[in-house]
This record gives sequence, C-alpha cells and structure tokens, in this order.
Amino acid sequence: MDRILIYSGNSQVLVSGIKNVLDETGITYYEINKSDSSYPGILGEIKIFVDETDGLKAKALIADILE
Repeated sequence: MDRILIYSGNSQVLVSGIKNVLDETGITYYEINKSDSSYPGILGEIKIFVDETDGLKAKALIADILE
C-alpha cells in the first residue's frame, strides 16, 4: 500500500498534536524522525505519512493544527 506525506517540519509540538488526532480517529501513521536529539526543533526534520486511502481524511483532520 502506498503512503503519502501529510506533515514535514521540525516542530515536536505539531507532531504531537497530529499524532494525537490520528490516534483518536484510528488512522495508522508512520513517523520518520531525523531530528538531532541535541538540538530538537532546530536541526533535522520529522515526517508523518499515512496510507493513501486515509490521506484526504487525515489532511482534513489536521488542517486546524497546521494553520
């Protein structure tokens, strides 16, 4: 199954909010965290992916968080 990117950035706070919303709605997500543990939120990037079939629903759910 293909996955699509729904978030890419370095904000740990936004990632927590996104993961909470996805957990509450039962959408499975995949996180790739390349942030530097010595400099969280400054260096590196965090990406959140969902299955393609959940993409539109996930994007709609997290739209308020990303504004």
